[in-house]
Amino acid sequence: MRKGYTDGPFGQIHWRMMDAVGEATMPDLYCLHPSPFSGLAYTNVMPMLAQNRRVIAPDYPGYGGSDPFKAHPSIAEYAEAMLAVMDDLTRGGTVDLTGFHTGNLVAGEMSLMASHRIRKLALADVPAFNAETRAKYRAMAAQPFEISDDKECLEKPWKRGIITRLEAQGPARALEMFAEQLRAGRDMHAAFDAAFTYDVYGRMPQISHETLVFASQSEMLEATRWAAANIPGATLVERLNITKGVLDQLAEETAKEIIRFLDQP
Repeated sequence: MRKGYTDGPFGQIHWRMMDAVGEATMPDLYCLHPSPFSGLAYTNVMPMLAQNRRVIAPDYPGYGGSDPFKAHPSIAEYAEAMLAVMDDLTRGGTVDLTGFHTGNLVAGEMSLMASHRIRKLALADVPAFNAETRAKYRAMAAQPFEISDDKECLEKPWKRGIITRLEAQGPARALEMFAEQLRAGRDMHAAFDAAFTYDVYGRMPQISHETLVFASQSEMLEATRWAAANIPGATLVERLNITKGVLDQLAEETAKEIIRFLDQP
């Protein structure tokens, strides 16, 4: 695993890269991370995805090792920053994209902004919620992280990073993910704000690339099914035996589905 930085439109963008296992005969694969974490979310699955391809997991502006950003960004701005990394590392080559949660919105927007540079999309658990649901989740999750001397201010990040992940990830990985959220500081909420103000119903049906939609047994199941039904020509694969640990405990199963799809001619 190598790390580095790209000068992006909103400051430096941090990324992780795994070189190809075997000869790099397939396009680079970019992994777009869930909120409010970073490319760190992909470190367990990246070695499994790197079969005959480089795998790159950047951090959005304001997250992980990337430069700070603003409180109210857009999915389009995240996509613009990720395209800068793609231009830097892959130059003029065609790439594949995979996403998880918020990362699916960023991947989809990248495919619309730079259609000629994208070959295939593999989207796992897509937050394709209707306007009413997005507004509800925005009110719940897209609020600034209020820092105080009371440790109770850490309750939500602790629940999101530790309690909901401990069984599937184990204590060391759960602690690692908990700490990664905190790097975003007060603007930890920013990617949620971007996701829940994104016109997913308007944008996703415009995707023209060959697309895998991968659904686990999660609160996003029906939204993911909507995405599969409304992205033209998308292939839906459901693995309802997976209830957690899509990128960790059951990363091997997730990787097999993604690679099987990407390797098809």
